[in-house]
Amino acid sequence: MSMTFIWAMDRNRVIGRNNALPWRLPRDMAFFKEQTMGKKMLMGRKTWESFGAKPLPGRTSIVMTRDPGYTAAGAQVIHTLEEALEHAKEGELMVIGGSEIYRMLLPYVDRLLITKIEESFEGDTYFPEIDESEWECIQEVQGIRDEKNPYDYRFCTYIRR
Repeated sequence: MSMTFIWAMDRNRVIGRNNALPWRLPRDMAFFKEQTMGKKMLMGRKTWESFGAKPLPGRTSIVMTRDPGYTAAGAQVIHTLEEALEHAKEGELMVIGGSEIYRMLLPYVDRLLITKIEESFEGDTYFPEIDESEWECIQEVQGIRDEKNPYDYRFCTYIRR
């Protein structure tokens, strides 16, 4: 089984506000695209709707929702933890949010790709607490700050110990 979480968060674990990112960081978007291209992405309904309820090119979209009648054009819809875990048995499953999906799948994930933004933002959605003792940082790369990427940030990769 192979499951990776990918997300960006501020220093207070904020990951969203009003179903959108509270920052603009094009280099993080490029990192996200590079890491998810050609893979299956699992997301909750709100995350799916946050980017226009349409699939991102070059990736398979899997939308998880409790609504049994929900349809998502261009994506596969699932409703249970068991269905999500089945997808992780068939190659790497990239979990892209939101917080309820991360919380539910946290016991099963084996790799974390975190963009840590060294700022504080207003937000209403947070990444769940994780037990740091269960994880080992195997790579940390400082992001490039410039006029289009105005914050200090770094790309961190963790594996479960």
